[in-house]
Amino acid sequence: HLLSRNFAMMSTEVTRQMWADLNSRQSSLPADPSNVSYSPNMNNPVQTVSWYEAVLFANLLSIQGGLTRCYYKDASLTVPVDASNYTTGDFYCDFDASGYRLPTEGERERAGRADTTTPFWIVETNYATGNCTNATPGLFPSLESVAWILNNSSGFYTSSPVGMKPANPWGLHDMIGNVWEWCWDWYGIYPSGSQTDYSGPVFGLDRVLRGGAWTNQAEHQRSANRNEGSTPPEFRYRDIGFRLVR
Repeated sequence: HLLSRNFAMMSTEVTRQMWADLNSRQSSLPADPSNVSYSPNMNNPVQTVSWYEAVLFANLLSIQGGLTRCYYKDASLTVPVDASNYTTGDFYCDFDASGYRLPTEGERERAGRADTTTPFWIVETNYATGNCTNATPGLFPSLESVAWILNNSSGFYTSSPVGMKPANPWGLHDMIGNVWEWCWDWYGIYPSGSQTDYSGPVFGLDRVLRGGAWTNQAEHQRSANRNEGSTPPEFRYRDIGFRLVR
């Protein structure tokens, strides 16, 4: 599948501080949904956030930045997503707008790979099919040096502040691990044949998550890995966050 659009991506996941800052200026943004037991500091990622809330955040951040909103309720792109309608009905994205939006699944994988073809953007020589579910600390030294995964995150205790691990070759931090990240796409089987700027099925039950989390073993952190469904747009969990693109 091919990508023809240029895009810029946030270098970190959206933090609780970012959420608080926007909320102070755009009062229609709901309060920070994070479970503070799992994101105890303001520079930890927002988590326990629904797909709906991520979309609303994107539109409100666009307004705050004087940019054209990406998300609408109608195919003619005349009724923007706002606090009155962000949890119901259909959603449409203006990919040509200047504002913020969730990445497509293809964009998220491209940025996570950063032009690499190995299982992770960093080469982990210890990784194999026989040990990919092993959570022993130190088993994957290269991977653990750049990502918060189950092996180095004290089990299921907490997320970590963003940007503490080295960035990938494109300057993006925590593209592996820490929290899963919402994508625009409905979850579905990849279409056959070549596609350009594919943005997922027209309809679905679940939205795509990418990137793995601190709660997961190495097999879930691969650049090609995608969630296996059961994540409708209203779903919340302690290890789900997001980042935006323009």
